[in-house]
Amino acid sequence: MIHLIIGKNSNLSKMLHKNIAHTHLISSQNTQEELDKIEFEKYKTINIVFNNFQVSTKLNDLSSPSEYISRSIMTTATVLEYIKKHNLSINKIIYSSSSSVYGNNELCHESDPLQPLSLHSSLKIANEKLVASFCNENRIDYTITRIFNMYGGDDHFSIVSKIVKAYKNDEVLNIFNRGTATRDFIHICDVVEVYKTLLEEKINANILNLGRGIEMSVANLLEFLEKNGITIKSKTKLRSELKKSTADVSKLLEIMGEREFIQISEFLLKKIKED
Repeated sequence: MIHLIIGKNSNLSKMLHKNIAHTHLISSQNTQEELDKIEFEKYKTINIVFNNFQVSTKLNDLSSPSEYISRSIMTTATVLEYIKKHNLSINKIIYSSSSSVYGNNELCHESDPLQPLSLHSSLKIANEKLVASFCNENRIDYTITRIFNMYGGDDHFSIVSKIVKAYKNDEVLNIFNRGTATRDFIHICDVVEVYKTLLEEKINANILNLGRGIEMSVANLLEFLEKNGITIKSKTKLRSELKKSTADVSKLLEIMGEREFIQISEFLLKKIKED
């Protein structure tokens, strides 16, 4: 068995590689060459996880449009073409998408219409369609995971990491609209557990929301820290943004059962108190 993870430098890829056996990381920059080095005939079961996309910290950076597109969707196409060309028997494909595909939707169900509001979300939808069409045509089991606000691990992008950084470096935290907008946060370790289940078991879920179904705002988090004796200096700016984005997780809970997910407030408090 081998689990190929496309996009070796992503936070999620690193955590999957660390916590799931038989994983092999593939760079999105040298995909063809790295695939050629694998002796596929040795493996009875081949699974593929797509984590390739434009770097999180550069989602609004269009200084190199061709590189943006290449990272975001051309790598996906290259791998799918490689599968077809070499007649590889694939057991399962997972594509890591984003809650951004739902656009202005307060409670997101997997069957809801998609409303991309950015280049990033539009390309995520394009990847979803590409993977779904390929898998349906070639009778490959697949799951598209729509990940909500993930934090933890080697994270330098989420608001959680920014709060920790602001406190430890005695910096001012920039927030928008007084931090009142609510989001659905999920820890990367919980995401890894879901992926492990999807790879190890036969799960009938072509689209799956990954969140906790719980609303939380930056203002809520800062208030929680304040009550625990930790003050974060902040500066607010006005900006148009979604007021609320929460996952309908009924399908996820059917798959994972009554699993206890990591609490963001407790994680944040523990992280800040670390030396």
